[in-house]
Amino acid sequence: MVYTLKTNEPLTLVFATSSPRRKSFLARLGLDFVFIDPVGDERTRDYKEPIIEYVESLALQKAMSVCDQVPSNSCVFGFDTIVSFQDEVIGKPIDKLDALGTLKKLSGNQHSVITAISVYDVTNGHHIENSVITSVHLRNFHCEDIRRYVETGDPMDKAGSYAIQNDIFNPVEKIDGCYFSVVGLPVCALSEILTQMELEPIIYRALEVFDFDKCTKCLMLSSRENLR
Repeated sequence: MVYTLKTNEPLTLVFATSSPRRKSFLARLGLDFVFIDPVGDERTRDYKEPIIEYVESLALQKAMSVCDQVPSNSCVFGFDTIVSFQDEVIGKPIDKLDALGTLKKLSGNQHSVITAISVYDVTNGHHIENSVITSVHLRNFHCEDIRRYVETGDPMDKAGSYAIQNDIFNPVEKIDGCYFSVVGLPVCALSEILTQMELEPIIYRALEVFDFDKCTKCLMLSSRENLR
């Protein structure tokens, strides 16, 4: 994808996210930015709305929800992650019973995790969206495994009711695509956007601080030699 969003210095980078995982990843890039929690509830998917368009619109909704709180020279980044299974959108569970049902449904099956990034330039109203799709195959869970995991509370703020990085529950058998997108922030796509915006060579920095070996067909690793 070719990004056309351009900005001029000085620039304020704002990340509209309340996710501690995304904040942790972003902090590792060492950028000068601020966090603001997005405002408002996520809209529901319209009938037969393409899933990619839906998740990208949620990311844009989050970015635009904080625009009245930021300086006029800001670029605001919004993110959203959903699980797609048999054309059903699965978000965060509403309660423990919902989490139990979701994990039983996904157990032993393959699904897609889609994380979208939206960047909104407050100065001119321009915006871009990008999304990363990862195919995830979960292991077969025993009912007691699911129950114990749900009781820990870990699934309650996760799309699909699981965390790929949970080494105790260890839910994922294999993935095809971006590991970090399943966690909630595709570092590869974000680095590409930031580098194209000519802020600084963020791709170099990302390669230094993130281990992309957990990803498959990783664009970051395949482009490493070209960046040297």
